[in-house]
Amino acid sequence: MKRTNKLKQPTIRQYIHRLHHNDNFGIYAYKYDDKSCALLDELFKLLEQIAPVSENGARELWLTAERGTIDDFCDLDEMLAYGEYESKEEAIETWEWMFPDEIAWYNFAAVDTKDEGYRSVFLCHRCAIVQDNRRELMGYETDISEFMQWLVDSVKDCIQQLRDGTYNEYIEKNLPPEHRTGTIRRKDYWDVWPEHREKFFKDISDEDVAEFIKLASSQPEYEPISDKRLKSMTANDFFRFCAMGYAANNYDGCDKTPKEQYYLHADGRDDGLSKIDADSEEAFEDWLHNRERGGHPWEICRGGNSTHISLAPIQDENGFHLSLNGDAWTRTIETVKFYLALIRADIPVRVGNARHLAERLAETELIGIVPEGVFPAYCGSYFPDEDIIDYMNLPFEDTEKFLPFCHWQPIEQIKLIENDGKESTT
Repeated sequence: MKRTNKLKQPTIRQYIHRLHHNDNFGIYAYKYDDKSCALLDELFKLLEQIAPVSENGARELWLTAERGTIDDFCDLDEMLAYGEYESKEEAIETWEWMFPDEIAWYNFAAVDTKDEGYRSVFLCHRCAIVQDNRRELMGYETDISEFMQWLVDSVKDCIQQLRDGTYNEYIEKNLPPEHRTGTIRRKDYWDVWPEHREKFFKDISDEDVAEFIKLASSQPEYEPISDKRLKSMTANDFFRFCAMGYAANNYDGCDKTPKEQYYLHADGRDDGLSKIDADSEEAFEDWLHNRERGGHPWEICRGGNSTHISLAPIQDENGFHLSLNGDAWTRTIETVKFYLALIRADIPVRVGNARHLAERLAETELIGIVPEGVFPAYCGSYFPDEDIIDYMNLPFEDTEKFLPFCHWQPIEQIKLIENDGKESTT
């Protein structure tokens, strides 16, 4: 691709990092100087020639930049004088490690909602520039004209290639795999890195794996594995069910009472559960339906938003059953052992995403591969036609070994808007 601007990778990275961290969660907007604003206007005027790729009007392109020379990375003499590097060779090694590719690729996306006075630019899936009439301006005027000129020149290049009919073909042939979206089967992933398979299964027996796969594969989508229900429950019953799972996983504190174990391992924000009569069925049922809201009483194994394990009592007209959820691959074995402990104690329980977990243990699960720069969580929108719950970026190490097993989605075809309003790729 033609590159008419001399800005190189190290400078572009600095701009992306600085501008991304300037965003204030929608409260304030930074001021840009007149030259930068004029170039922003020019950029968004150019983008009107490109057809949106989504319902919100986003335009998307792939931009590239050269690595340049060591001089584009640092002032070598100055860095050596300050002792930042001990030798020229060390500086070059660092530069080549940080910028390994002669040509780097940048996912560019921009949105302009004229009715709301909002427009933004994303690079590498990170918000870089926001202009929003609803936000309060803050700080001194910032000069980003050098960066804006690179964006303008790069978009002009893309538009010319679209007019020449070469852009989409070039992207399809040359976009590096780390920027693509696709899938890989769990078995293939583990065949490349068998040590990950060994680590995953090290705390569970083959017999337990086989039992879980059989039970989970036959579980109805939103019901327990049987019609059985508990006629009543108390808080102490709930703590006891939690303790069964803690014991199955050899958690610390199994010599403590079930209630003490719960408060040792759970989130702790219990919506007042600790205050009720722990042996009263009536007190538990009243608390269940009228409790203080805002806590995480069912987060029985602490973790992040997507990495905790939860166990919740569900009441219907026939009584209670338990709903167990913990589908992060890092918590899978704990969840499986928790589930089996409850099943073996004849406690009615269903496990969330049962089929996915069974496929994970059977190594038939599909893992979604999302582009570099996209955090691999909550990425279902990247796979609208596939039922996937686990995501990854293409590994930096052993990349070539993974590629034969990756199945890539087609790359979005970018189109121009002609004078008659119709879309065209040429």
